[in-house]
Amino acid sequence: MPSKHPKTIEKYDGSLQELWKDIKNLDYDALVELFDVLTRGFWKDSIHDLEIKHPQVSEHLKNISQALQKILENDMKPLADLCRPYNEKWIR
Repeated sequence: MPSKHPKTIEKYDGSLQELWKDIKNLDYDALVELFDVLTRGFWKDSIHDLEIKHPQVSEHLKNISQALQKILENDMKPLADLCRPYNEKWIR
């Protein structure tokens, strides 16, 4: 039976190192969107794990979601705002 949590992304044929490089090269606004999706995803998973009686897993997932939200608000969004004019200049 295949694992519910695979070690690779079937739709992505690169290594995890290559995935990291591809992600870090995204535009900062795209990274904000990605961090937002991850934040909400971990939060949703924390609720699900609480519902299926996995309180310790739920707590860790909630902590990850909250930490990502803090990074998003304190660093990712300000970074995107700071760099947006530079990025737009290169698009012209």
